[in-house]
Amino acid sequence: MRVRRNVSSIPCRSASETWQQIVDLITGRGSIDTNQLRGAAGVLASIITDEHPSQKPIVIEGVGPQLRVYCVYGMKAVEEGKAVDSLTWNPTAGDWTMHIPCDSENMSWVKSALANSSPRIRTFDVEEEDRGAEQETISDEERTDTVTVDWELKG
Repeated sequence: MRVRRNVSSIPCRSASETWQQIVDLITGRGSIDTNQLRGAAGVLASIITDEHPSQKPIVIEGVGPQLRVYCVYGMKAVEEGKAVDSLTWNPTAGDWTMHIPCDSENMSWVKSALANSSPRIRTFDVEEEDRGAEQETISDEERTDTVTVDWELKG
């Protein structure tokens, strides 16, 4: 299951304020490795400034459903305002990974900058297929869960 949240960004919030709003959204009691989110602030502010999260979401996979965070820009950001619906779960309360969109031009420095400070945050090319779509394609050989239903009524 996927859940989507829109976060209004520039001009409603600065890029760093937008990142802080996303961090506040995805963390809470029991969150682990939040220092990695703080350590990535400068890099993510750059990604947000480049407006990549308007095209492809920041994807958080961890506890609960997959969370897809899009940033909204310009007049639409102003119209939507600063309100963000809270989550009913804490996606960073256990093992989690974040995937951020990045253009190929900046991919190497972004990966390098995140490698030491934020290994849970990974990049994907904003021009590539949607992350969720590629993950949903599972071959029969890879499938490990099988459910058998016996529909025959026995009386």
